[in-house]
Amino acid sequence: MRYRMARWHVGLVLWVDDPQDAGALDEAIAAVRSAAGRSALVARASATSRWIWLSGEAVPDPHHVEKDLAAADEVRAALGRPGRGLEGFRSSHQDALAAQALVIRLGSDRRFTAYADVELIDALTKDRPGARRFVINTLGPLAEADTALRQALLTYVQCGFSTTRAAANLYAHRNTVERRVSRANELSAVKVEDNPTHVAAALLVLDIAPDIVTG
Repeated sequence: MRYRMARWHVGLVLWVDDPQDAGALDEAIAAVRSAAGRSALVARASATSRWIWLSGEAVPDPHHVEKDLAAADEVRAALGRPGRGLEGFRSSHQDALAAQALVIRLGSDRRFTAYADVELIDALTKDRPGARRFVINTLGPLAEADTALRQALLTYVQCGFSTTRAAANLYAHRNTVERRVSRANELSAVKVEDNPTHVAAALLVLDIAPDIVTG
């Protein structure tokens, strides 16, 4: 197969929601394979999905994979964490499958999901009613407020409570971000200064599954 195991691996699942778009999978696979320094192993999981393993001497960069797939509008992707050797080959594939299952379970429309970014959310949302209660109890009125408020607060926490860094990430003026963060924190049942971990986790759940509160 000319696929070497004694290297770094990243598991990738590509799929389409509409069987009529299955042809787009071949284009997406070609885009991923064309990247320099990688070898790829592809398996046909079903008519609408493919399992892919990428390997290289260095750890494959998930951001590069996301860029390679940017033009494939119909294709959705789930990416596992990098792993080395046979165990890494197996575990990264399992991660990718878990990321795909999370997206489907929550009815999310995300096109690219890296498991490293959603592992906590996967654990929180295995029990959907429990996840809903957690979000509502943590965020209160913020759960159904303007998305821009929630995004500002989440970015603020992810940027180490720096409004300057958050503003740069959001391409917004610092004063605008400060106002949004302040308003979001007023609405939130749990204040970010009291429990930033819970607030960020609840915001991440809503980011992936915005209808979990109303659905």
